Amino acid sequence: MYNQFFGFRESPFKLVPDPAYLFLGKTHEEALAFLRYAVTAGEGFVTITGEIGTGKTMLCRTFLEGLDESVESAYIFNPRMDGLDLLKAINDEFGISGNHDSTKALIDELNRFLMDRKASGRTVVLLIDEAQNLSRDVLEQVRLLSNLETTKEKLLNIILAGQTELEDMLNTRELRQLRQRIALSCRLAPLTRAETKAYIAHRVQVAAKKPLPVFSSGAMNRIYRFSGGIPRLINMACDRSLITAFGCHGLKVSPAIAKSAIRELSMHNSAPHTGFRKMILAAGLAAVVIVSGWWAWNDGFSVLPFSALPPQGTESAGDAGQKVLRPVSETDAFAYSQQKPSRGVVSDQAVDQGILSEPEIQQPGVQHSEIQEPEIQEPEIQEPEIQENDPVQSFSQILTAHGALFSRETAAGCLLNKWQPEETAMDSLSLLPGTAADAAFFSHAARSNGLNATSIDQGLKQMLRLNVPAVLIFRHPVAGSFQYLTVVRALRDALVLSAGDPCAPIRIPYDEIRKHWTGRAVVFWKDFYHYQKTLTLNAAGDPVITLKLHLREMGFQHISISGVYDLETRAAVQAIQARHGIPVDGLVGPLTKIVLYNETPALAVPHLWKAETIPDITGSPAKAGGGRDHQGSF
Repeated sequence: MYNQFFGFRESPFKLVPDPAYLFLGKTHEEALAFLRYAVTAGEGFVTITGEIGTGKTMLCRTFLEGLDESVESAYIFNPRMDGLDLLKAINDEFGISGNHDSTKALIDELNRFLMDRKASGRTVVLLIDEAQNLSRDVLEQVRLLSNLETTKEKLLNIILAGQTELEDMLNTRELRQLRQRIALSCRLAPLTRAETKAYIAHRVQVAAKKPLPVFSSGAMNRIYRFSGGIPRLINMACDRSLITAFGCHGLKVSPAIAKSAIRELSMHNSAPHTGFRKMILAAGLAAVVIVSGWWAWNDGFSVLPFSALPPQGTESAGDAGQKVLRPVSETDAFAYSQQKPSRGVVSDQAVDQGILSEPEIQQPGVQHSEIQEPEIQEPEIQEPEIQENDPVQSFSQILTAHGALFSRETAAGCLLNKWQPEETAMDSLSLLPGTAADAAFFSHAARSNGLNATSIDQGLKQMLRLNVPAVLIFRHPVAGSFQYLTVVRALRDALVLSAGDPCAPIRIPYDEIRKHWTGRAVVFWKDFYHYQKTLTLNAAGDPVITLKLHLREMGFQHISISGVYDLETRAAVQAIQARHGIPVDGLVGPLTKIVLYNETPALAVPHLWKAETIPDITGSPAKAGGGRDHQGSF
């Protein structure tokens, strides 16, 4: 309906599990790695579970299509059958001839097939999708298939994929023998907010063969809140949003269009988990009535009618003192909001920017589409000035006096807050030992939030030319240990560093920076267009097409669109590298990707300085051919 209008080759948000549209969230990537490892290592039983619509079938089909010629597989996608029919279906999938109606005869045929494949050095995999539909008796039959083995290894690798009910079944006493044979188990989680945005952009790019900013950031925020990160619900909301935009003759899905589309969907399908939340709410109200009635009966307490309860959206006294960090301007002062808005009462602007969340619990008896979102004024913002250092107190004294605050965790948190203030995942960093290398630490922090980490060791000028926030690594003046501060602004004569809690900004002149800086820095960046690997001359494929379309958008209209990284493309890349003072080598590695994205205004990239405040720092620029753009990436 809308494909030609938006420039798609096909609908990008079809509900069929097409591996061409595969997008790997963090848990999806881990699950795919588990599956591939299990086949290589011959682990026997593996389970993959997840809620409805999290992409289990897509993952399974991608896994099967990626198997090499030495692996034979059988895929059972409708296992609602008895044990005998399941064995027949398995043998049919493997191409085993025979028309037996006996379980023993079918297993004997399967065993001969497996022994023959093992003798020829081939691996055999059985994948059963929707395994939660198997009865306990049939699951026990599947367990018996794992007994087909030699004295050294399994003849059949079995993968069970299903909804979370499969986990409940396997945890029962009746299936404890099967549970004990499961070597690897992985559970798919919904996509995060950052992953949801990348997922939408990825599917649009695959359908259009180029990146298209069809969905605004605010629209994607609304789709994320509706879907909860469930890919199937994301597809439904995106498809309906595109239909709505097409009907309005709009080339971009705005927050208002997404809101209208989601409301229309909600008329027919409750928002995710709405039924469950209503059950919980109803149970809670019933409990209040019962307990209050019991008190009234036994202690003479009067029970207030519901009309006397405080209205929905008021704030409890316990929440009144909480503050939310939030950048609000591009000036040299860094502003943070000083009060938390009342729960359940938010403005559309704050919601669309991803700063605040809409209330999760609906009023009982009211459909999602009927709820009117009240309009209130934005909370008053106070913008504190950057702290000016006492002339008597040098940067050395600051590092000495406050060194305990300048940790890697604090610096990484400040850096992540510049990229995605609405959502950062720092809890997983506690899993890393304190002795973990900086490379492992910052790489983990970045990947946990959908970003990449790249080290910089070519001097202060190159770091500033990248024009993105960075963590600088200093040495403690006395103890000699390392300290970490985040650069969040570059002024003409100084850097503004965030440190401690809550990332309070301090202004440090460049000369003071050089005295204590180790020369090492880390930048985070986002691979918006999914280039993934370093592109070199004669590289080929979709990443090259994406690069050429990107360059044409930047003004290099002479570049012909093809899947080969040719000389004219390399010349354009070298011109951009020279313009930004990074190594002019023609390679599209981390540094080049950063500056390419910097020159794309439609992308949400945080910057250190604007054109009118270019830092005045001495030092020679990077020389042509003086390095290669594939070093320093974690």
